Amino acid sequence: MLDEYTLFLDESYTYEQNGRKPAFAIGGFIVKNDEIPKINSGIDIIKLNIWNDVPDSQSVILHELDLKQAISSRKPRNTLKPEYVRFRDNRNLAQHLYNKISKLIKDSQIYTIGCVIKSDDYYDNFSKSEIANEISLVCMQIILENYTHFLFKNKAVGKIVYESRDTFDKIMLMRFYQVSSIGTMYVRPDAIQQRILQFAFTHKSENSQCLQLADFMPNQMARKKSGKSIYKNVRALTNAILSKSYDGMSGNTDRFGIKIIPRIISNIS
Repeated sequence: MLDEYTLFLDESYTYEQNGRKPAFAIGGFIVKNDEIPKINSGIDIIKLNIWNDVPDSQSVILHELDLKQAISSRKPRNTLKPEYVRFRDNRNLAQHLYNKISKLIKDSQIYTIGCVIKSDDYYDNFSKSEIANEISLVCMQIILENYTHFLFKNKAVGKIVYESRDTFDKIMLMRFYQVSSIGTMYVRPDAIQQRILQFAFTHKSENSQCLQLADFMPNQMARKKSGKSIYKNVRALTNAILSKSYDGMSGNTDRFGIKIIPRIISNIS
C-alpha cells in the first residue's frame, strides 16, 4: 500500500520599500498524513502559550499578516484584530511566537517546497502583454513537478490543500487541471495524475493548523530567494524553512525545494 502525503500551500507577495521589486511566491510544506496530528498539536500548544488568558486559545487563527500589522505601528491600534493587540503592547511577544514556530518546523518531519518569481525580471525578459505566462501558472508548474517527483521517490500518493482566496480559487483550480493535463517540461501528465489525487481548498476561517503553519512560509521564501533583506525577527524562521527544503534525494534544494524564477544568465564575453 502506498504512503499518503499532503502538501499545504499558501501564497504571498513581498516588496522592497515603496512597493519596488515585487516577488511572488507559492510555497508550503509536504507532510506524511500520519504526522499531521503532531503538527496540529504543536500549533495548538503554541496558541496556548501565546494566548493563555483566552478561554479557547485554539480558536485563535495564526496569520502572519495580522502579526506584522500589529508590530509595524502603521495600522491604527483600534483597527487591529483584538487577539493581536497584545503584540503591539509587547514587541518581544512576536519574537517569541516566531521562535516557537521555527522550533516546530525544525522538529517536524516535513519538506518545504516553493516557487518564487521576481516579477520585474520575469516580465523584463518575457513581455507581459505579448508572450509571458501568468505567474501563478508558472509557479503551479514548478510546484506540481517537484511534488510529483517527491511522491515518486517516496513511492507515495498525495493531495494538495491550498488556502482559499474565494474568487481566486477557480483560477488556481484551472491552473492545476491545466498543468496536470499537459504535464511539465520534465514530468508527464499521467505521472501527475497518478500521484496527485486531489486539489482542495480550505478557508482560513476553518482554522486548519497545518495551513496556519504554511502561512508563515511563502513570504520568507520570497524575501530570501529574491535577495531582499531578512528581518532580524524572522531569521531563525527563514533558516528553519530553508533547512527543510526538499532536495530531490540528490542534495539539490535549489532545483527541487524552493526554486527562483527566472534565473537569467548574463552574456559572457
